[in-house]
Amino acid sequence: MKLLLKLQNAIKEMMLDSRSKQRNLLLLSGGSKVAIARIAKKAARKRGIELHISDTSPQVPTSAIADHFTTLPSHTSSGWIEALLQFCEGAKIGLIIPSRHSELTVLEQARPQLRKIGTQVAISDASTLKTCIHKLDTYRFLKNHGIPTPRTCLKNEYDQQFPFPIVAKPERGFSSSGAQTIESAEGLDHVPPEWILQEKATGIEHTVNLYLSKSGEVRCCIPHERLAVEAGEVVQAQTRRHASLIKTCQEIAHKLPGARGIINIQGFVDPASDTLKVIEINPRIGGGYPLCDAAKGHYIEWLCREYLDGEEIAPFDQWTENLLMMRYRDALFSL
Repeated sequence: MKLLLKLQNAIKEMMLDSRSKQRNLLLLSGGSKVAIARIAKKAARKRGIELHISDTSPQVPTSAIADHFTTLPSHTSSGWIEALLQFCEGAKIGLIIPSRHSELTVLEQARPQLRKIGTQVAISDASTLKTCIHKLDTYRFLKNHGIPTPRTCLKNEYDQQFPFPIVAKPERGFSSSGAQTIESAEGLDHVPPEWILQEKATGIEHTVNLYLSKSGEVRCCIPHERLAVEAGEVVQAQTRRHASLIKTCQEIAHKLPGARGIINIQGFVDPASDTLKVIEINPRIGGGYPLCDAAKGHYIEWLCREYLDGEEIAPFDQWTENLLMMRYRDALFSL
């Protein structure tokens, strides 16, 4: 009997050791995030591992960047978690970096199962995701903690609490996707009843990319001014060392329960009054992250160091100020 127990324990240890050696990197739902994929590939190359990228269709630009590309069903499919688990185990995925807002909640629910096969996920916990994804929860969180934010309510609760123009957007939107500026009461007729209405913030729009360690400590905070935006994604931006904005975003990160990895916070800075208002918190890597990386905020590399290499990340503040990013259209070709 003792010999049998020893044999069983040895087998378990071998299995755990095998799983701990799963090292490959997965950029989940890569889509057209080519710049982010190239940064992830650089981090993978540094370790002699492979970059896997997935999406629901093979015809996405990042398929040309990946060492290996695979199609997975939509996260709304009943078989998504099972398919993801099978893929990660077969491809020896050690770390998943999520990039699509809508997948975060389901991915967090799958975290315990992924952990059992040796796959880690760089993602905040469920309470933080709920606070960030549901915009009314974001508003209440910011207001309860004394963070300046525009007044916000559901469309069916609006009773001229704040004047026009106002911003209407989905209650579970992200990065201002789908947002509309409403100039008069007549314009509200076309706003879906489940959307929220928000007081229009004034000033210059900024995004702040933050890196939080596995223990929830802010290790880096890099703001950039959004100079030009197309379809909700920044195409021109410049890093700005705005002290009060950095302080406010660090405060937000510390007050979020279970915030981890890469998050980005959006807000407006009014230079005339030297005031700011925070409008959104996105608990994932954002489209403007390549500027952060170019400014020496190597967050994907740091994720690999923490989650794959077992290292600790020290606080970093020596990032490049006034670095300008200008995006342009390009084409990739594959057979």
